[in-house]
Amino acid sequence: MQNVGKIDSMIRIILGICCIVAIVYNYTVETILPLYGVILVAILIPLFLKTGITKFCPIMKGLGVSTKK
Repeated sequence: MQNVGKIDSMIRIILGICCIVAIVYNYTVETILPLYGVILVAILIPLFLKTGITKFCPIMKGLGVSTKK
């Protein structure tokens, strides 16, 4: 059952891509994140992309929240 709306899904996918760009930028151009920041961002990437693509968020389901109309 989907509980993530269209706009919410697009925002999650964009955030996932931004996280990937931040890590690539961190290692290629300039160090902008400390190690714990890189680890945190790396954990968020699959969360954002998976929930954005599948339009299902288990955290929102547990809270009883839905952005899908």
